[in-house]
Amino acid sequence: MFNRRLFLTTAFAALAAPYAWAQHADLEPGAAEAMNDERPRRYMMEDLYGNAVTNEDFQGRFLLVYFGYTGCPDVCPTSLSTMADALELLGEDADKLTPVFVTVDPEQDTAKLLQEYLAFFDKRIVGLRGPKAYTDHMVKVFNARYQKNISDPARPDLYTMDHTASMAFLDPAGMLIKRYPHGVAAEDMAADMRSIMAVEGGNG
Repeated sequence: MFNRRLFLTTAFAALAAPYAWAQHADLEPGAAEAMNDERPRRYMMEDLYGNAVTNEDFQGRFLLVYFGYTGCPDVCPTSLSTMADALELLGEDADKLTPVFVTVDPEQDTAKLLQEYLAFFDKRIVGLRGPKAYTDHMVKVFNARYQKNISDPARPDLYTMDHTASMAFLDPAGMLIKRYPHGVAAEDMAADMRSIMAVEGGNG
């Protein structure tokens, strides 16, 4: 594993030039929402090749879902680096898992930009985007949050997005198993997911 975090801190300055760079705020769900939500997730989005994607397309596979955006200055690159490192550490067990990145900024995050962005981390990460209404629905059913912040009304194109920074780990039926908080070590996350997948099974 190479030092993605150091490399990406510099690389994404070019990709995210239209954005303002400001303090990121972590909008996590409350404890009850985070751990006691026992509903399967139902949603419809679009992949980076224009295909409609629903929760049913992931049936039978574990999911690791992260909400973010390409203009995120630090939290998203760090989290996606952790995700990519965990995939490498899982080895063959990663075949049971689909890692997913959902943009909360479809206005700026085009399919092409997302393809370039995710390629820096791991080509196995599935990118999803959709109209605001679809994005809002998916965010809601995952008990995640996001908020657009415009610091200068005269420059509405310069903004940041506060958003939930944890990763949601789902079982093959689409039920939430747990959330991994921002800052978790890839080694710890990979070991935990391997243990859970060994017990609960799942189709590769």
